[in-house]
Amino acid sequence: MGKRFSYGGDAAGAPRKRAKVVHEAPTSEEVHASRQLRQLLIFDQDPARSRHGLQSFKLFLDELLSADGGIKSERARILRDYLDAEKPAEDDESPVYLPDIMQTWSHAGQTNNDNIMSAVPVVLVLLLRLLSQSLDTVPYGLGICRTLLQKRQQELISRNLAADKGKSFIISPTLRLLREAVSFDGGAIARPLFRARATMLKSLARNMGIVHMGEDKEDTKRPSARTNAIQFFLSAIKYLHPEAKKELLSQRDIVSALTRDVKQDPPYLLKELLTGLKTHIIMDDKVPREAKSNLLNTSTLVRLSALYQYRLDSPAEDEPSIADLAHELLLTVCTNPACGVLRQDSGFYPRELDPNTTIPTAELDDLGLEAVVWMNKFKNDVPVRNFTLSNFLPNLRPWSSVKQSELITSIFRVAPELVANYFLSNKSFTFEPKLSATWIGYAAFLFNTVILPIPENLCRGPSVPELPPPTSIVLDNILPLPLNQKALVRCLEHKSNMIKFFATRIMVVAIEKLDAVIRIYQGTSRSNQTIWNEAARRLVDEFCQRSPGIRNMINACQKIPTQDLLHREAASRLLRLCYEVLPQATLSAKLDVSIHLDAALGRISNQELDDPRDFALGLKELESLLAIAGYSPGMRWFGASKGTTLSPFTQLLKVCAEAPKGVSLKTIQQVLNFVAAEQQLVPGHAGHPRLLPLVEALQTLHQSSPKYASQVWPFLDTCFTHCASKSVKYVEMLQEIAQETAESTGQNIDEALVSPIILAIRDQLPHASKNGGEEVLKGLGRLLPTLLGLSVTVGESRAILSSIFSKMVSDLPDPKGKLVKAGVPEGLQFQHNSWSPTKTKASRPEKNAANSHDAVTSETAIDRETLEGMLHIPDSLEAENSALMKWANKTADELVDEGYATSLIALLASEHASIRKEALVSILKVADKIKPSEYEEKEQVWLLLSELAETAKGNIDDGPLPSTIVAFASHALHIVRDPLHGLYPKVNIFLTRGPYWSLDKLPLVDEILTEEPNVGDAFYTQISWLLTYLIDGLRTAQDLELYHKKRAKGPILERILALAVNPYMRLPLRTQVLRLLYRASGIEGGSTTLTTRFSVMNWLEERRSACADPSEAAVYESLRKRIWETCDQQRVVEWSKEGLP
Repeated sequence: MGKRFSYGGDAAGAPRKRAKVVHEAPTSEEVHASRQLRQLLIFDQDPARSRHGLQSFKLFLDELLSADGGIKSERARILRDYLDAEKPAEDDESPVYLPDIMQTWSHAGQTNNDNIMSAVPVVLVLLLRLLSQSLDTVPYGLGICRTLLQKRQQELISRNLAADKGKSFIISPTLRLLREAVSFDGGAIARPLFRARATMLKSLARNMGIVHMGEDKEDTKRPSARTNAIQFFLSAIKYLHPEAKKELLSQRDIVSALTRDVKQDPPYLLKELLTGLKTHIIMDDKVPREAKSNLLNTSTLVRLSALYQYRLDSPAEDEPSIADLAHELLLTVCTNPACGVLRQDSGFYPRELDPNTTIPTAELDDLGLEAVVWMNKFKNDVPVRNFTLSNFLPNLRPWSSVKQSELITSIFRVAPELVANYFLSNKSFTFEPKLSATWIGYAAFLFNTVILPIPENLCRGPSVPELPPPTSIVLDNILPLPLNQKALVRCLEHKSNMIKFFATRIMVVAIEKLDAVIRIYQGTSRSNQTIWNEAARRLVDEFCQRSPGIRNMINACQKIPTQDLLHREAASRLLRLCYEVLPQATLSAKLDVSIHLDAALGRISNQELDDPRDFALGLKELESLLAIAGYSPGMRWFGASKGTTLSPFTQLLKVCAEAPKGVSLKTIQQVLNFVAAEQQLVPGHAGHPRLLPLVEALQTLHQSSPKYASQVWPFLDTCFTHCASKSVKYVEMLQEIAQETAESTGQNIDEALVSPIILAIRDQLPHASKNGGEEVLKGLGRLLPTLLGLSVTVGESRAILSSIFSKMVSDLPDPKGKLVKAGVPEGLQFQHNSWSPTKTKASRPEKNAANSHDAVTSETAIDRETLEGMLHIPDSLEAENSALMKWANKTADELVDEGYATSLIALLASEHASIRKEALVSILKVADKIKPSEYEEKEQVWLLLSELAETAKGNIDDGPLPSTIVAFASHALHIVRDPLHGLYPKVNIFLTRGPYWSLDKLPLVDEILTEEPNVGDAFYTQISWLLTYLIDGLRTAQDLELYHKKRAKGPILERILALAVNPYMRLPLRTQVLRLLYRASGIEGGSTTLTTRFSVMNWLEERRSACADPSEAAVYESLRKRIWETCDQQRVVEWSKEGLP
């Protein structure tokens, strides 16, 4: 190959190379006068001189911002003089503030000068920040902001925002400029700026993706384009009106970019983001639910949950971390229905399932539970309403984070339908025992899931449905899928006590929850109760198949160390629950409860539990063992077992007598009294306090003479055993003593009352006198007088007790004869136990019931002011007459979005004819102004206003336009400007029917009440809109006539009252119905009409009786009282034939 010929460096064929770009620092000078500043900023095509002026101005503004006084300082006078000189003329149609700077910016855009394109926004940001410091300079700032909204400046801003991603030095200042503009003067130009969103927000989503590059942390003084974009977004949502927020959040690219790189954001930005979203969107009640749902989709929730692992922050001790803020936000979002994520579910009933389906009785009798076709349908898949949360939950890791576990269980609490769905979709993590932090975290999560409350009436409704829920779903809520029999048995047999304790506690709460569900199944009598009983049996059977056997539980209980009191208490409670709730499961193995009972009594009686908390745990274990013993027919209460000196009954009595003060012994005392009455140790009369005198006497002896108290227990144990085994002997002994006493005293004591245990003590006392020892006799000498005195106090025969005591004294040590002289003490009172003699009074049940009803009413009654605050709604059709003048200078967007057109519509209901006529003319002018405008929904708005004007023509001369027509037009105007509203199709169909509306009909009522929604499940949304419009349309007696006028489908008010009885209608909608009645009661004759035409008094009484919430029932009662007070009582009494009030 020949040598290539060279053309030289300047030849035409020489290769072209891109010239190297050199960024030179701009020069500057110090500013001393306003004239100098004007000369520096005057438009010049030389970019160097332009940069020189802008840099000098920037340094001057920096100096003012950092100086004391800011805009009010002396040097700021230069700036104020400059602004005055640059101020445009007042009569200018399109005033341009800072024309030289704006021209310089425009020229830079034409010449592609990036340095000036960046410098101008920087200067404007500093200037707006400085002008916002004083009210005197705010007009200058507003003028600058309005200048930015002009077409040429919008194009420049749009060009800056669309610059290459590498030119952050242009993008970031422009975003800061928009942020300062949107927040200037409290968001004064937020709405106009949003209307220019086609240019202002064009590249916002892209700029949110320009993150900080490099290994170092992002410098707060030089934030990335993403940081500036998010800060501008947060400032915008702070000041925008709800409809603008809704439209902004409908931009999927912006919503997606907002949280896409959230894990890389600096801590200060995340705090602003989380706080701003929560304050200005999530907790803003005016932002529609649909808009919140657009923001809080599954992707957003997953990205926010990634902040649980955020490690870039180092907060102070008193400051929350990013993980804490994210957790708080997610808790609010996922558990509050108003936030747009959570949907109302039906508890244990899956989506699209009707629990009140009617099944023929014959089919139920033949097939039983199998007649319910969907009973076994949801074992592998559970359809849910909360699909967003269902997709979000699998991305959380509850075993690794306490906060994530808390979040999931909080979601389960408000949406129980998700429990079964979650564990069916996440089968990868098993409950196989392994002592690790991961297993412990998962076990804690499962425990918190099991203890979740049962949904009200199983379906979150006012009453239990006709058919039971699917058994598999209920079981998965009681004992989630990971807790299968194999895993639980391995946990109970594991060598680690902690794992065994976790399994025991989970089984305890699971059986308690099962018991609560069974009570609901068997609680209310229904026409198809047999189906519910069969469902309860099937639920118990499937629970037993999933849970460990009773033999595994008993073996695990026997292996628990003696010192592990917490574990022993849980194990004993588990066995007790099995005997109470699952009695059929206990038949497969026998439990010798006496061994465990003796061990527990020994630990308590021997005072091995010094700590009061340990003593309380020992009592809890003892109570459970006593309950188990009650289910064991072979339990020997009287007779010491091997290795003990006292019988279980005596040991229990000793526990009661020696227990520390403040410890609850109610359960143990109930067991003692039951056994004592069953074995005839005490009288079986209804008013007798059983063993209470003996317990009180033993407690008194234990506190006064503990040395002697410890000696009397073997003697008492012998007495108890003899009394229980020879009860007939002591009955005969009582008869003999009573006869002797009657002969000696001459009293009739045929029905005398004495405890057999006292006779047993009298019978065994001579043996103790011979063989018991001196300490025992001294103890009995102190115990018996107190016991007999307390027995007299509770109503036993004093004569017989005195006779018995006179014979006891001979066997007691009484050298000085004090016991003989004192006899049986009189007037002894109970000091350690509460007891008072029962006194029965005859009373009429009817009167008691009435008094009870009055007491409840008095407790929950609502006064007149409170009722007014709850149900009174101000009249929205009372518009000021100044609305006739305010609309003239407004644009089409402002007329519709900012309520000027609505105010004109309201004036059609004015009492003055002149105002009505002027309002009609203004409405026609507004319609003509909107039709040729660029407003998106101009055709629908024009049609609505035109039909309203046609309806008003010829009718407003005689009087105000009916409030129903005015209220409908006002509320329909908000719908026609929002195509996403559920009523948008219905309103447009109505508007196309004819050129005017009938005055004696209520528009759109029939369509909403009888037709299906055009959009999804928006029925209750439409009902809410209808009730609001009906309340606003009820203002006069003429309006009320329209509500009770007879129609083909019934009076409107009658249909609304029937609608309110819907059991699925939630409290806010029911409250709206009450507000409608309250509004009607405020009209002259309204309460009388409500009572005589619709029997509203009976309706309110029926609703109050059916209401489960006492506070809501009180509202019904108070509204009923108000209607009675405001009606024509004489007419109502005559109408009801004295049946009211």
